[in-house]
Amino acid sequence: MGNFGSKKNSQTRSKINNIQYKYINGRKYYDEEIANDLTPIDIEEIDRAQSEHYTFKHMFGGNISAPVEEYLSSGCKVLDVGCGSGIWILELATENPKSHFFGVDLSPIFPDQIKPANTTFIQTNILHGLPFEDNEFDYVHIGHMCLALTEEQWQNIIPELIRVTKPSCYIEFSETDIICSSAGPIYTKIIDSLKQYITSSGLNPKGAKLISNWIKKHSPNQLININEVIKKQPLGLWGGELGKLNSENFLEFFKMMAPRLCKYLNITQDEYLKLLNNCKDYEWDQYKPRMNYIRVWAMKVGNGNEIHN
Repeated sequence: MGNFGSKKNSQTRSKINNIQYKYINGRKYYDEEIANDLTPIDIEEIDRAQSEHYTFKHMFGGNISAPVEEYLSSGCKVLDVGCGSGIWILELATENPKSHFFGVDLSPIFPDQIKPANTTFIQTNILHGLPFEDNEFDYVHIGHMCLALTEEQWQNIIPELIRVTKPSCYIEFSETDIICSSAGPIYTKIIDSLKQYITSSGLNPKGAKLISNWIKKHSPNQLININEVIKKQPLGLWGGELGKLNSENFLEFFKMMAPRLCKYLNITQDEYLKLLNNCKDYEWDQYKPRMNYIRVWAMKVGNGNEIHN
C-alpha cells in the first residue's frame, strides 16, 4: 500500500515498448489517449484488481453470467478485452481445456510464459481496433473499463466488440458502480469529489449503470436479449466478510486517489486519510452503505435472429 502522507506530487515520464507512461507519487500510469489518473498499473493496483475479481466471482456465483457454459466445455474461442493480469482468463482456461482464450491489454502485465497452453495474451491498444478477424469469437468479455473510457470511446469500442463476435454469440460487460447508496456525510463528500474529478477527465461517473443504454445507443439492432444484473453489496465491517473485502478494495482505490481528490476537498493528504479512516472505523457501520456490482450481457444478431425494421 502506498504512502500518501508527505510525498510531493512529483510526476515523471518514460517510454517502454513504444507506450508512454507517467509516474505520479511513485506510481505508474498510462500516458496515452486511453489513459487517466484513475488507472495505475503497479503491483498495488494489480492486487486490488485481483481482489475485486474474486469479489465479483463470489457475488455472481462464477466468472460468467452469459449462457455460454456449453460452448466453453465443448470447446470455443473466447476474448477478454482489458485483461489486466489475466486472472479471469487463467481460471477459465484451467477449467475449460478444450477452449482457447485470448486476452488483450495495453500493458503487458499478463503472464508471457508460465500459463496454460490454451491461452494467448496480446499487448494492444483497443482504441486502435482489435487485431482479429470478423466473427472470430464465440464469447467476448470486457470488464472494469468504465473508469478508463469516455462515452465517445465506448461509441467506437462497442461496435468493435460486436465485429469480432460470431453471430448468435454473446458479449458480456462487468463493472463496479462507484456511487453508493446510504452513504454518510463524510463518504458522500469524498464521492462528490471523485465525481468532480471523473467528470473533469471526460468520463461519466454513472458509466457502470449506463452500459446497457450505451449498447442500445451505439449498436442499434445489432445486439438482442440484453440482460442486466445488479448486485447490491455491503460496504464496511457491518457486512461481514464480504463487506470487509469491499471496504478494503474501496479504501485502496481512494488512497490511490488521494493526490487528485484533496484539491477538490481543499484539505491535506493527511486530513484526507483521516476522513477515510473515519469512514472505515465509524461511518460505514453507522450508515450501512451498499455498492453496486453490475453485469450486462447480450447476443449478437445473426443466423435467423436478425432484427428487421
